[in-house]
Amino acid sequence: MPLLVKDLMSKKVNTIEENKSVFHAAKQMAKERRGYVVVLKKGKPIGILTDSDVLEKVISKGKDPKKVKVKEVMSSPIITISPEDDLVEASRLMRKNLIKRIPVVKNGKLVGIITDTDIAKVGPEFINIIEERLKLKEEGFEPERTEGRISGICEECGNYSDTLYYVNGRWLCESCKDLEEKD
Repeated sequence: MPLLVKDLMSKKVNTIEENKSVFHAAKQMAKERRGYVVVLKKGKPIGILTDSDVLEKVISKGKDPKKVKVKEVMSSPIITISPEDDLVEASRLMRKNLIKRIPVVKNGKLVGIITDTDIAKVGPEFINIIEERLKLKEEGFEPERTEGRISGICEECGNYSDTLYYVNGRWLCESCKDLEEKD
């Protein structure tokens, strides 16, 4: 089974309402020791403000953080992910969008946040698997045939297999194929 976002996400999310000042947001980031706040409008996530945003969009421009509203400088629209998505998808989104964290949303409600640090905690082996799978997907991976068999990376568990089976539009190893057929 692949690791899912919900397996590693942090359920405690640093949030702020859109009409608060950047000064208030920066104080909150410092207090919580987090480099971000997820911006909410009526309880729903609409953007994210990072410490880099504060530096680049407010401080370096000579603006007064007490007068600038979070909604004026937040990054929006927000990129989110489902708790049921796998970590490969989370990693791909981070890499594609050059971001370090993704709010986790279920049925429109903020339920957590996943960061590049969370993913790194699972170990170098997993990171290597993620990178290899991303590279294969980007290159239009076609499993190689060896003497009538297809070998490659299983799209379910991420392990290499000498024999892959094409099941429901995905290449699976024998173990994952058996599990898929039981469902």
